This record gives sequence, C-alpha cells and structure tokens, in this order.
Amino acid sequence: MAPKQKPETKPKQDWKATFIAKYPQFAKILDGGAREAEARNVFGNDIIDLILDVANNPEQYDFTSQAGLEAFDAKVYATKYYNETSNAAKVFDALTDGERMDRVQNNRVKIASEYGDLGLTKQELDSIAATVSRRGLAGIAASQYINTIVGSRGRGKQDLLESADAAALKKIADAYGYKPADLDEQILAAIQGKEYDGELLTADSFKKKGITLAKAAHFQLSPQLDAGLTLQEIFSPYRDLASRVLEVAPDSIDFNDPKYSIAFGTKDKPSMSLNEWMETLKSDPKYGYDKTSQAKNDARAMVMSMAKAFGKVQ
Repeated sequence: MAPKQKPETKPKQDWKATFIAKYPQFAKILDGGAREAEARNVFGNDIIDLILDVANNPEQYDFTSQAGLEAFDAKVYATKYYNETSNAAKVFDALTDGERMDRVQNNRVKIASEYGDLGLTKQELDSIAATVSRRGLAGIAASQYINTIVGSRGRGKQDLLESADAAALKKIADAYGYKPADLDEQILAAIQGKEYDGELLTADSFKKKGITLAKAAHFQLSPQLDAGLTLQEIFSPYRDLASRVLEVAPDSIDFNDPKYSIAFGTKDKPSMSLNEWMETLKSDPKYGYDKTSQAKNDARAMVMSMAKAFGKVQ
C-alpha cells in the first residue's frame, strides 16, 4: 500500500513585505521608535496608531488576500490624514526618503533661480521648497505661496513690489495707462493670491481694468482696443516720431501727458495722422521744437536763403 501523501500547504506570504511594498512610507515605523514622533507630525495620530497596531498585532491583519488588503484600506481611508490631506501631499508622502529628497532639491534649485530677485534666505528657501514639493504647487499657485511668505517679512511689501511678478503686472497697467492711487496694493494682493475689495485679482483682471479705463478716456480708440491693442501700442508710432522730431529719448514721452495724448484725438475728432502730428510738434511752442538742433539748422538755412535772395551774400 502506497504511503499516504501529505496535502500540499501553500506557504504563507510574508505580511511585512507585502505591507511595505504597498505603504513604503511607513516601513521604518514598523520597526519601532526612532521615526514615530516625526511621522505623527506628518500623518497624525490615528493613522500612526493603526500602523503600530499592525506592527504589534500582525496576526489580526490579512495582507495575503485582496479582501484583507481592502479591509485594511478601509481603515486607512477612515483616518483624518486620508480625509484632510490633499492628493498631492499623499503622493509625496508615499515616496521613499530618497525620492522626496530629490524632488525637494529640484524644486529648491528652480525656486532659487526663478525667485532670486526676492533674496530668499537659505532657511526660507528650504522651507518653501519642502512645502511646494509636498503640496504639489506649481505655476501661479507656487508663485502666490512664495510671495505670501516674502510678504510676511519686515520689508516684505517693498521686496514684493520690486519682484518680477510685480513688474509683470505693472507692465500691463502701464500699457493701458491704468494708474489708480491704490495700484501698489492691488499688485500686492494679486501676486499673493489675496482678495482685494472682494475680488481675486489676476493679470487678466489688470488687463480688463486697463481696457475699461482706456475706453473711458479715449472712446474713439475702442475699435483698436477691442482688437487687442494697448494704448502703448497705439501711441508707439506717435512716440517714435516725437522722439525724432523733438530730439528726446522715447522714454521721456508719456501718452498719459495731455500734451501728447492729444494725438489720440477725441470722441468728436479722429486720431491725428503722422503728418498732422509732425506739424503739431513743430508749430506748437509747448513741445520745444525751436530748441532742437534741427530747428536751429532750419532757421540758419532760412536766413541764408533770404540773404542770398536780397543779394546780401554770394
């Protein structure tokens, strides 16, 4: 009679290996002590207590079957950490130490490069890079967060007003002649993502405000403004001509100055042609054309021509 064969027994899967593969961020906590306080600061007490219970009472958990894993997931999903933490932060927390360090370092380099004008200290840079990495902040969201941190400094407002983000909004405002008394406060609110008079301001907000103001001041230019041109762009050929004729730097000619804005015309009078604008610049004494070298040369030439006509000179 053949010996009776023993039934095959399926080897029990190592629960710890399975658990660590699914939740690598908790691997060190399973082995006790050293990382517990740090982990509680990040994940909260309820989920850490759950992980420690796994370490102390592994027989009460089943990580070898789909049903067991789903049952454990249900416990995780019920924790405060899972319900109150953003998906981006949960993804970051699930990375290994090395992966998290790489991500923070990459963001640190990027932030240092893009926001060098803010003069971030090493402590600020490290803290900002860590937060931006964990929260998955990018683009405008990252910029607003960084600007909010800088705004809390002693001279933070001035630092922000001298930043590249502020300069970008100032450029939009200048292009439309948008210069309200509280422009600086509006810019500060916009670059920090804060409400101003109940409104969240953006670059698009500044553009819309600029267009509205420009139309109110120069209704006759509405078609050009609606076509996407700024007052600065509309005035550009007038500025360049005035610069040449008056022999002054282009930057010294401002379309917000009434003596120059007349080139735009009025609601009852169309914009000047460039020939009309040149005649105005030369004939109206307020522009000072008579003081230019060209005007003086023209005057000398006219005197010589008259002298020749009367036979005073050969």
